[in-house]
Amino acid sequence: MTATPDIAVIVLCRGDESARLADTVNSIASQNVAPGEHVVVQPDGGAPPGWTVVHGNGTHPADALDTAFSATRAPWAIVTRAGQVLPPQYVAITANLIRTAPDVVGLLHHADSASDYWLLRTANDVDLSTAVWRRIAVEVAGGWPHRCAELLHYALALDVTAAGWQAVQHNARLSTGPGDLDPRHDLWHARSLGIVSLLAGRHSTSARWEHFLLNAELPAKTALYVVDNSGSREFTAHVYAACERIAVARGLNHVDVGVTGQPYQMTPGQSYLDRGRNVHVAGLYSSVFPRVREDLVLTLEDDIAPPLSAVRLLGDEFADPRSRPLGAISAIWDRVASDYICGGRDDGGWGSPIRWDEVPREPMDVGCVGGACTMWANAVLSRQPVTVHWETELGWDGVLCTAMRQHGYRVRVHGGVRCVHHTGGNARTTRQASEPTPTDHAHES
Repeated sequence: MTATPDIAVIVLCRGDESARLADTVNSIASQNVAPGEHVVVQPDGGAPPGWTVVHGNGTHPADALDTAFSATRAPWAIVTRAGQVLPPQYVAITANLIRTAPDVVGLLHHADSASDYWLLRTANDVDLSTAVWRRIAVEVAGGWPHRCAELLHYALALDVTAAGWQAVQHNARLSTGPGDLDPRHDLWHARSLGIVSLLAGRHSTSARWEHFLLNAELPAKTALYVVDNSGSREFTAHVYAACERIAVARGLNHVDVGVTGQPYQMTPGQSYLDRGRNVHVAGLYSSVFPRVREDLVLTLEDDIAPPLSAVRLLGDEFADPRSRPLGAISAIWDRVASDYICGGRDDGGWGSPIRWDEVPREPMDVGCVGGACTMWANAVLSRQPVTVHWETELGWDGVLCTAMRQHGYRVRVHGGVRCVHHTGGNARTTRQASEPTPTDHAHES
């Protein structure tokens, strides 16, 4: 049998999969072209003849896979699970694919979904339990991720493609497998989150904003993006100090602070929905969104007090098959008119108003949502310029929601994530919010 030195095979065997290990080993022994190196990762026991064993008992699967990678030298590795049966031509097809693969390809996978950088991030059911990895791509991305235990193959794919490598589809069919994982399991930690906040110099709300970020449930890979348009050096120093405290306390991956412009000056009697104000806000978001590369984006205004579970509850919906394809999901808070949430039905323009008592505790489809505490799929958000359509009285958030729905994505509100709006809403929402909040303060421009 011909062997290729360019390919290693690594089989990950959990304790409950040991009975199926022989099926995978036998399928690899039956290859028309053999891999150059064979490694099995298992809790205990010896290695099959001709195989190297790495014991992963009591360690995180990422540690075991990193050790398995270090035990090989081939530039590419097939990584699969015990119970997966590889067709006899699998290694030969893989060898042909990597021989012609451009240098930017870091991953060959078997997902049915499109595999460009962003579309890989909208899929909730990418099965990467068998994939082919370029060694240097894995090493440059930092190795196998520790932030999740089950979907670490998917998490690594996100890391590798975020580093600029391409993922392309493997054209060999897999006959049988060990069974699909629940796609919701570990997606919370597999995906990355960028939190975007605009701060206009309101000291009365900044303490609440910082408290939320210091104590909220956040995924393991979170970044913070702040736009300070206070026009105040003193407040800018306050922003930098707050961001440093949050970054150190929460172990954030990245912090980005932009200082730009002045707060919008409302004139007496001017509407909250004034065109000039909305253009101003759109300009601030357009200054930061192009720099955000995380999978999910949470826009969080400083005068909104969400429950500490808000990020987790909104993020879970992006992994729920009942919500797909999901473009955005918002918490609920008071609109300017206190009887209504900040969202509209899908019946034209912003949409007709939705009363608080019409919103169930679970998510529901709507037409448009505001951006004060809203999670967006960055794969969709990043492809839409930030703008306003004032002939239809749509601000940046309404334009984005409309574009998402036009492209087939759903826009939803989560009635179980209820917030207090401290400068534009009505204090009665404190009885409906998910947790107690400090006393309200007057609005500051």
